[in-house]
Amino acid sequence: MAGTHSLFDDKYEYRDPSQQKRKNARVKITIEGEFCVKGKTQKFPVHVVDIGTGGAGMETRTSVFEGDRIVLFAAINGKNMELESEVIRVSGKKANIIFVNLPDEDKDLIQDLIHKKFFDKDKKPLS
Repeated sequence: MAGTHSLFDDKYEYRDPSQQKRKNARVKITIEGEFCVKGKTQKFPVHVVDIGTGGAGMETRTSVFEGDRIVLFAAINGKNMELESEVIRVSGKKANIIFVNLPDEDKDLIQDLIHKKFFDKDKKPLS
């Protein structure tokens, strides 16, 4: 149906739990945000392309390297979050990060977002 959102839209990607390599499931999303290197103030644009309670995938034109500590700024599940992270993998403009010292409140909001996308009858667009 036109104008409806579902798990089968391009914005969403179901990942079979048996195919998961990570212990924390992720959902595919598109969120605009920013990041800065921890301890610095200059922010750079980023596209968050998937997220889970353990970390996220992102795309940026700014060079990042494995081991970099960054702070990700993004509106996730209705809350402006500042997520302390570490870059664990880089391939071209894509990078994977793990969250460091993630507050329980933020973890619960991310988990709620994932739960909504997989289990709610009335699917809502990711934000």
